[in-house]
Amino acid sequence: MKHLWTYIKPYRGKIALMALFDFIAAIAALFLPYCMNQIVDEGIKEQNMENIVFYAVLMTALALFSIVSSVIVGKTSCRVGAAFTATVKNELFRKINSLSFEEYAKIGTASFLTRQTDDVDLLLDVVSTMTYYAVSIPTYLIGGSVFAFFTDWALALLLFLAIPVILLLVRLIAKRVAPLWDESDRMMDRQNAIVRERLSGIRVIRAFNKEEEEHGRIASATKRMSESIIKANVVSGLLSPVSLFFINLVTVGILFVGGVRMENGIPLSAGGVVAAVEYAALMADGVLNLAWLLVWLPQLNVSIRRIGEVFDLKGIALSDAKGKTLKGSIALSDVSFGYAEGKPVLRHIDMDIEEGQIVGIIGGTGAGKSTLLKLLMGFYDNYEGKITLGGEDYRSLSEADIRDNLSIALQKSMIFEGTAKSNITMGSYDATEEEMKRAAEIARISPFIESQEEGYDMRLAGQGANVSGGQKQRIGLARTLLKEASVTLFDDSFSALDFLTESEVRRGINQKLKGRTQIVVTQRVATAMHCDKIYVLNDGQIAGCGTHEALLLGCPVYREIYDSQMGGAR
Repeated sequence: MKHLWTYIKPYRGKIALMALFDFIAAIAALFLPYCMNQIVDEGIKEQNMENIVFYAVLMTALALFSIVSSVIVGKTSCRVGAAFTATVKNELFRKINSLSFEEYAKIGTASFLTRQTDDVDLLLDVVSTMTYYAVSIPTYLIGGSVFAFFTDWALALLLFLAIPVILLLVRLIAKRVAPLWDESDRMMDRQNAIVRERLSGIRVIRAFNKEEEEHGRIASATKRMSESIIKANVVSGLLSPVSLFFINLVTVGILFVGGVRMENGIPLSAGGVVAAVEYAALMADGVLNLAWLLVWLPQLNVSIRRIGEVFDLKGIALSDAKGKTLKGSIALSDVSFGYAEGKPVLRHIDMDIEEGQIVGIIGGTGAGKSTLLKLLMGFYDNYEGKITLGGEDYRSLSEADIRDNLSIALQKSMIFEGTAKSNITMGSYDATEEEMKRAAEIARISPFIESQEEGYDMRLAGQGANVSGGQKQRIGLARTLLKEASVTLFDDSFSALDFLTESEVRRGINQKLKGRTQIVVTQRVATAMHCDKIYVLNDGQIAGCGTHEALLLGCPVYREIYDSQMGGAR
C-alpha cells in the first residue's frame, strides 16, 4: 500500500473535495427523517398546512442538494480514478521493463498481464468509492445513532442489536472469501500463460495433434477459476439477504416497541416512530455498505499485494550515463549457472578469449549456448565463478559498462513496428545515413529495402509480420553491426540464411569488425569451422576447445556433429 499511497498524494485536494460533498450529502440525508417527524407531528397531527409545506420544501431542497453533491462527487471520482490508475499502469510498465531476467522469471509474463490489467482496474473502483465509504458510512452510523437517541433511546437501542450480529456474519464470510479470490487470480494467470503458449506454438500443437490436450489444460484452469469466483460470489451473496433479514426484524421491533410504549403513556409521537424507522433504514444502508466493504477487502488486499510484489522487486537502475570503454578480451573462470528451478545449465565453464579473436561456440539444442551469451550480456548475476571483460570483473561493472561494450544479434531478431530505418538505427541513434546503409549492405538486406518504393522508410509490421525470417535476421544483423562495440555476439543469427548468403555476410562482417572480438554461437559446423578457436558445449559443459582440425581429431562430440552435417567428408 505504501507504493500506491505515493500515487494518490497528487490528488489529495480533489479527494478532500469529494469527501466534503459526500459528508454534505450524508448530513442532508440525516435531516430528512427529522423533517418527516415534523410533518407528521406538527403538520398532519395539528393540521398545519404551512408547516407541511415548509418541511416538504425543505426536504426537496435537501434532496436536490444531495443529488448535486453526488453528481460532483461522481464526476470528480471518475477523473481521479482514471488518472490514478493510468499513473499506476505507467509506473508498473516502467518497473517491469527495469527488471532483471531473474526477477522477471519469478512472476512471469502471464501474471504481469493480469496484475497490470485486472488488479489495477480493481483499484479504480477503490479510488472512485473510497471517500463514500470513508465519510458516508461513519456519518450514517454515528449521525443516525445520535438522531435516533434524540427521538427515543429504547428504539435506538434496538438498532444497535443488529449491528454486532451483522458484523460477525461479515467476519465469517470475509474469512472464507479471501483464499477464493487468491485462487481465482492465480488461475487467471495460468489461463494467460496457457493461451500465450498455445498462440506461440500453435503450429507444433496442430502438427502433433495435441489440440484436445491443450483444450483440456485451458478447461482445467478455467474450471478452477470459475469455481473459485462462483464460490466467492455465492458466499458473499449471503450477506445482503441475511443482513436485510436482521434489519427488517429491527424495523418490526421498532414498530412493535413504539406502539407498546405509546399505549403505556410514554411520551412518544407517531412522527418519532416514523423517524426511528427511517434512521434504521439509513443505519442499515451504512451497515450494509460497511459489510460489503469488509467482504470486498480480501479481494482488494489480494490485488494490492500482487501489485506491491512487482514494485518491491529491486530491478535495474536505469541510467542514460555512458559506460566506460573496455578492451574486447573476455575470460570465464569456473563459471556455473542455473535458473531458479532445476539443475545447473552451465557447469565449470573456463574460457579465454583474446581481443580480436573470432571464437565459435557450437553444440546441440539445450547445450547452454544461449544461456552463456545471456551471462556475457549481464542479464544474470547469480552465477558462480568469475567473468571478466577487458580484464575487469563483471561484478564491478555497471550494466552500462557491459552493454555499451557489447553488441548482439539474436537468432529470433525482434522487429518493431515502424520503418526499416528506425529498426536498424536502434543499434546507434547517432549513426549517419551512410553508416546505416553500409551496415544494411554488409547484412545483405539493402537490395531488398532499396527495391521497395519507400526505401528505408518502408513500413515494418510488429514482429516483422510482413518480411521473411531471413530478412528479419538480416535487419537484426544490420542493427548489430551499426553499434560500435568491443565485442560482437552472434546467437545463431545466421540460421535462416542459406550457405551462400551466410558466406557473403560473414565475409563483410569480418572486414567490418577486423581487430574486434567476435563470439559466434551456432549449430552449423560450416559456420564454426572458419573461427580462430571453437568451444564445444555439451550438456552445459565444455567438451572440447581448439581449431576445427584439432577438434575433428580430439573431440568426439564435435566429430559427431561434423559427420551428421557434412556426411563424414573431411
